[in-house]
Amino acid sequence: MKIFNTGIIVGRFQHIHNGHEKIINIGTNLCDKLLIFIGSYDAKISLQNPYDYEYRKKLIEKIYKQDIQNGSIIIKPLKDLKNKAELSPRWGKYVMKNAKEVLGKTPECIIYGKDKDIFKCFDKDTVKNITEVLVDRNIFNISGTKMRNFLLEDNKEQWEKYANPLIYSEYDNLKSILKKVSDV
Repeated sequence: MKIFNTGIIVGRFQHIHNGHEKIINIGTNLCDKLLIFIGSYDAKISLQNPYDYEYRKKLIEKIYKQDIQNGSIIIKPLKDLKNKAELSPRWGKYVMKNAKEVLGKTPECIIYGKDKDIFKCFDKDTVKNITEVLVDRNIFNISGTKMRNFLLEDNKEQWEKYANPLIYSEYDNLKSILKKVSDV
């Protein structure tokens, strides 16, 4: 038995890299059951969101296959609010409402990468009685933007430094999808 029965993580995972994995691993070490919401599920394909939900989910599944099979990780889509730029307490309430629907109860823990915008999302009432685990994103020195840039530059060596070996076989496909989006 772990410290928490249930926990959640929300991310776009455009595409998963070792910074995401560190946050997910913290979640799996703390929680018996970890819900991973893949955000911007319904976002229009763009350079910032080049990969659809199913593909992002597939990449996470390649890395966390065993955890998913044993039920300790659940992956679900999370649509954006109508105002996609809105990072507000309304968004935080929306996340928690969706988490409760999936888990059947309010999660005990939320794990996220600490940045200035996250504090706009979860007001005190929304996270009352929920442990917040803030992970400093600066320690990872990687982002989805950097990963996509490595792909656009065809810098496989740098890309592999931050990608899980279980998704190395996806390099050409990730690059191809991104190239199509960037050519539009």
